[in-house]
Amino acid sequence: MAAGLACEIDALLERLRAQMDLDGEREAELLEELRVHLEEAVAEGLAGGLDEAAALAQAARRFGAEAQVGRALQGAHAGWGTADAVMAAAVPVVCALALRWLVYAPDGTALGWPQLLSRPSFWLVAVVALLVPLLKLPRWRYALAAWVIFWGLTVLFGSAAALRW
Repeated sequence: MAAGLACEIDALLERLRAQMDLDGEREAELLEELRVHLEEAVAEGLAGGLDEAAALAQAARRFGAEAQVGRALQGAHAGWGTADAVMAAAVPVVCALALRWLVYAPDGTALGWPQLLSRPSFWLVAVVALLVPLLKLPRWRYALAAWVIFWGLTVLFGSAAALRW
């Protein structure tokens, strides 16, 4: 693709970026996806015999008005970064609390490990704590954060109950 055409696509994407207020990672993903689609549409126009300016104009028309596209993308993707972060924090806390009540009796004494390992509820909570972040969080850093929080809270609850605070 010609340098001038790439600059025009960059300018179009920059105008779209101005219409959005998303977290940096999601915004970059969306703009990269839009770039690929725009470049494909321009290549189709060039293959159809249009010059560069006409091919870019046709591709831009197919996407719609910049303000409308930017607002639509903003509306569709706003808030997901926050929801992912809240879920990354909530899942391990709930699972660590559930494990605390499965591992320790209400009086704070630890159940025997053979008895604990035979409980399906123990394994269910452990598997949920490990798989939900992996399957439901689209970003690895959130899944990793959830696992670290789960590990830390599990150690904290385990040691606190063993010390009988």
